[in-house]
Amino acid sequence: MANDPRQVFLENLVSGAAAHLPLAPGIKVCALHAGNRPGLALQVAREAVQAGQLQRVLERRFEQALAFDGCFVYLDAQHALVIWHAMPATHGDLDRILSRMLSLANLHALDSPPNR
Repeated sequence: MANDPRQVFLENLVSGAAAHLPLAPGIKVCALHAGNRPGLALQVAREAVQAGQLQRVLERRFEQALAFDGCFVYLDAQHALVIWHAMPATHGDLDRILSRMLSLANLHALDSPPNR
C-alpha cells in the first residue's frame, strides 16, 4: 500500500532519502549513520523511556543474542535510548529488522508492519 507511512518510510530509507517515522510521542525510527555505515535507529526520547526499560532491553539483548543479532543498544548524548542496526544487504529484510527492534524495546504495540 503506497500510502502506508511505514512502507513510505522503508522506501525512503532504501532510496537514501531523509527518512523518519514517528511511532508515538517521543518514539521514532530514522536513518542514522554510525561512522560511515548507514543504519536504522529506533530512538526513545529520555522522557518516553519507561522505568527500567534500558536494563530490560540490555538483558534481553544479551540473553537472546541470536534473536537480536546486529542490534546495538546505547544512550545518546540527549539520554535517548537508541537501538541501531546496520542497513541489511537485502532491503527486503528492513521490515523484519524494524519489528525485531520494536520487540527488543518491548514496544510490540507500535509494530504495525504492512501486509500483516
